[in-house]
Amino acid sequence: MRRLCLILLCGLVAAPVAVASVRATSDGVFELRDVTAASAVINGTRGSIWGQMDSGRLTVTDPLPDDGQIYVTGAEHSRPGLNENVTVYTGKNIHFRVTGGKYRLSFKGSGIDLTAVGVGTVSLLGDFFAVDAGDYRIDGVKWINVPLVVKTVTFGSLPVVLTP
Repeated sequence: MRRLCLILLCGLVAAPVAVASVRATSDGVFELRDVTAASAVINGTRGSIWGQMDSGRLTVTDPLPDDGQIYVTGAEHSRPGLNENVTVYTGKNIHFRVTGGKYRLSFKGSGIDLTAVGVGTVSLLGDFFAVDAGDYRIDGVKWINVPLVVKTVTFGSLPVVLTP
């Protein structure tokens, strides 16, 4: 019941922000709802993302450490990744937020809920053994079932720069 209240509260707060940001030039919105993922990778070239996962592993890559902030709370364990600027978080009730800049978040787990605003790509693969792998949507349009084969989608677009 607390989780449902939290999701509804976040939806009430995030919806006006997401709708307003869609109207901004080239920004898009990507959302996940109660996803059980064998793999979900979000590469943001700019923008913000916030959300939570009930349990699993979150791998955070910050390619440009000085261009934004990445916050992760609630993880039971964290350790450095194999490469520089990579941290792996595991456990239950993991919350995360990225404010600006480039980022890469990789998920494997259950109960993933998030909203990303800005520009990026997402590679999704639902857990084949889950009863319901969850849903995703882009720009507030209809919810779509998370596929059981890898699917890559984009949200937002970088502005076109014309050179003389």
